[in-house]
Amino acid sequence: MTRGHRRAAFLIAGSVVVLLLAFFLRADEHASRHPDRSASGGPGSLPGPRASSAAMASSRESLRISGIVRDAQGPVAGVRVSASRVDADTLSERPCPETHLDHQHPRQERLLADCSSTDREQEYARLVEMREGEAPVLAQTVTDDDGSFVLDGLPAGAVTLWALGEAGAAVQPEVEAGSDGVMLMLEEGILLSGQVVDAFTRAPIPGAQVTWVHEAGSRFFDGLADAQGRFRVGPLPPGRYVKVASAKGWRTKAFLEDVWLDADSDVTLELQRKVPLAGVVLTPAGLPASGLTLHLSARDERSDSQSTRSDAEGRFHFEEVPAISHRLWAWTDDETAFGEVEVLPPANAVLRLESVTFIEGTVRDEQGTPVEHVAIRTEEQSQRDGPSPATFTDEAGHYRLGPLTGGYVELTLKRERYQNSEHRLSLSAIQREPMDFTLVKAMSVDGIVVDPRGTAIPGVRLNLRPVRHDYSSYLAANVRAETALSDENGRFIVDSLGDGADELIAETEGLRPVRMAVEVPSTGLRVVMHPGASVSGTVVDARGAPMSNVDLFLWNTAPLSGQGRTTRVDSAGAFAWRGLAEGHYVVEARLRTLGSVDSVSQPVDLEPGTDAHVSLRFDEGRALRGMTVDTEGRPVPGVRIKACIPNEDIPAWVMYGPACRSGDDQGVLSGPDGRFILKDLRAPAYQLVAWKEGLEFAPSRSRGGTPDASSLQVSAGADDLRLVLEHRPRLRGQVVSEDGTPLRFSVPGWTVMGQVLEGTFDFPLANDGRQSIVVSAKGFHDLLREFKVSPGKDVDLGTLVMARSRTARFIILDEATHGSLAGVRVHIRFSYERNPDPYPHPIPGSFEGVLDARSSAEVEGLPFAPIGLYVVRADSYSKQFVDLDAAQETVTVLMPAASP
Repeated sequence: MTRGHRRAAFLIAGSVVVLLLAFFLRADEHASRHPDRSASGGPGSLPGPRASSAAMASSRESLRISGIVRDAQGPVAGVRVSASRVDADTLSERPCPETHLDHQHPRQERLLADCSSTDREQEYARLVEMREGEAPVLAQTVTDDDGSFVLDGLPAGAVTLWALGEAGAAVQPEVEAGSDGVMLMLEEGILLSGQVVDAFTRAPIPGAQVTWVHEAGSRFFDGLADAQGRFRVGPLPPGRYVKVASAKGWRTKAFLEDVWLDADSDVTLELQRKVPLAGVVLTPAGLPASGLTLHLSARDERSDSQSTRSDAEGRFHFEEVPAISHRLWAWTDDETAFGEVEVLPPANAVLRLESVTFIEGTVRDEQGTPVEHVAIRTEEQSQRDGPSPATFTDEAGHYRLGPLTGGYVELTLKRERYQNSEHRLSLSAIQREPMDFTLVKAMSVDGIVVDPRGTAIPGVRLNLRPVRHDYSSYLAANVRAETALSDENGRFIVDSLGDGADELIAETEGLRPVRMAVEVPSTGLRVVMHPGASVSGTVVDARGAPMSNVDLFLWNTAPLSGQGRTTRVDSAGAFAWRGLAEGHYVVEARLRTLGSVDSVSQPVDLEPGTDAHVSLRFDEGRALRGMTVDTEGRPVPGVRIKACIPNEDIPAWVMYGPACRSGDDQGVLSGPDGRFILKDLRAPAYQLVAWKEGLEFAPSRSRGGTPDASSLQVSAGADDLRLVLEHRPRLRGQVVSEDGTPLRFSVPGWTVMGQVLEGTFDFPLANDGRQSIVVSAKGFHDLLREFKVSPGKDVDLGTLVMARSRTARFIILDEATHGSLAGVRVHIRFSYERNPDPYPHPIPGSFEGVLDARSSAEVEGLPFAPIGLYVVRADSYSKQFVDLDAAQETVTVLMPAASP
């Protein structure tokens, strides 16, 4: 047996032992982790007092943690205490699922928390739906009458302790197993509530599950929506949470709550219904294409694609697809034809393949000598299974590139010591002759990048820019700047746009940028990069405890210095930036909550090689209390209030200040009695904004501060605030047909896309002054009404009578063969050339899309009068005019074939 075989056998034997132990140790743990996921939230009910993991307690290496749970009044009985651990399988430690990498952020250095918001949302939705990534609960129990608890059966190492009770909640990370006398101090817990609705109709989704994920601790807390789609979870400890909502028949979706939640939150979560998608795939000749694999993916986001096969008639079917825009595409097995179309389920789809193109030829220099290893790449082509086509020339300078799709292609040819060459080619015009290219020699600079000790530095980005004195030429040089990366030996070759004096710029993460004048051409250049200055530090609260819930910014106070740098703090409140140029900086820490944004900052001067350390401390904050009332002084519950730093108090070196928006799901909520509290405020003055649907904040009628047009400015000593909300005017009306029958209609811009109203509408008006509304109903002409809004006065448009319209079907065929053009994209539009000016009837909308399986398209909103339109075939831009009489409902149009 080889050493590799012996090692494998040892690992297998060890794995069997581990699995057997895990089976017994996890059996009771599973029951304790999922005892009862109820609408009340939290980890659920427990088997009884002192319930803990007995299986783990039987382990010979098991440890325990003992302590007491208290609140401001003393020990608290009946509090659920549990211990969990964040590890490599939990959400906090999962890597970012990036589809591409860059040199500044290698995959192994980026965690899920550092992903883009879109990637984070999609990955959270995927993992939570599969119930993956939750921190395992190692033991749990309930406090005795004296508030004491004991957690048995813990493995060695640090754990996170959770205390959840009706009196409040607490979380304490990094508690070593074996600790005694641990005190958990309950804070006022937060209640997380809201409603789950359909994204298009706004109808509630009963039975939807909502999971609140505590980001730092990777704990899941579940709630179940009732018949009205309402849910409630908590009380939970303050923290950063991600919401994940799911329901059978709807797409699971994650919602980032990128603020520190320290107050009750009420949100609306929108889910997209899953629907079937069916259609047909056709060959370039318009015949059914059988046995093809079709791929489907969301158009505007990164997501895994679905696949299915077409049957003998070219038909295909996807069972469940979110009702959002998708890309549908397919290749033939031999990659001689490709098709792509945008679809919006549940509409039937038609996908017509197009023949693809391969191009080949030879790349030579100015003397006609073949050039090998020239990189030839295309700009992003249509959706496909892999990257866009790319190739290299061989020793004879020959290349073959493809398959290429669409009407044209943009090529870029690159090789060291040659000028880049870009070409835009019409694929329809390409003949069978070779496509040859000539590269022009470039003036180059080559050398090596090293640190002060002479060690080579790979992955350094180097730009060579011409030195210019006038601004316009400088901008042009910026656009055309050449870039190279140093290889694993630190060597580089970067090409210039000409000869003479250039500026070489070398940049990489963690080292100070280098700018140096160079002569072009030159060889053997040595670029030395130094570590530069660094700033590190910690953020603590008023008690000196580390704060990991803040955002860190580093601002260069020099004019026009650009955006600041950002970073995160670790669990110990520590942060660091490296590779900084000398200068005057300000380090800022921001604490963002539902109700406010507070910050502390400290200036720091950096000299070359400086290693500066700063300590940022958030002082004890104060509270602002008040009440939201109507114009009669009656309490108004459910108002959202936010405190913002006044614009004049934001320092000039802050390139982008904290957002202060109203109208979203953030803001502290006023209670049933209208009372609210804004906690932990530290700035000398704030601007308060308040909002609730159908009401408008009236600062001039409010009390406790200085009003302006949209906010109330309050000082540090403000108390007994009264924020007045007044009735907003409403817009009302009734929509009927010419015979008085109430209609089903929509109001674009006033209702959610896809939401259909029945007979009447009643909307709050957001602004005063002149406004307009457009009412749309299938089979009727759109109706426009203009009106004027005056403060405090409702607007009643009365009965809106909609006039009937007609729909005409355009059957579009190939002019030469009279064959079907199903799946070909066309545009059908109103013709200003073929109709009188001014046109005395409503102008219809246009059609833009692919022809259906019958080679036809419908145009709605046509008047019962003669009208002229034109049809454009997108693949050839050929144009045909069509004249319809006053009653025509079907017309056949013969379109010329695509240009050769």
